[in-house]
Amino acid sequence: MNTIYTQINTLCIQHNITPGKLCSDLGISRGIISDLKAGRKKDLAATTAYKIAKYFGVSVGYLLGYEDK
Repeated sequence: MNTIYTQINTLCIQHNITPGKLCSDLGISRGIISDLKAGRKKDLAATTAYKIAKYFGVSVGYLLGYEDK
């Protein structure tokens, strides 16, 4: 698992939602999260990262593991 997946999963747990609900709410593919978890994908498109960060009220830098909350 990579840092981005860990950050997303932690945020989902903190907000009591599943990664599937996150994807559904944002209209993004569930495969994105699955690929991050499995290590098939190491990063996100800028627009996707922005959507997820905005959803959780964090910065993109935090989501990507570059800064503290």
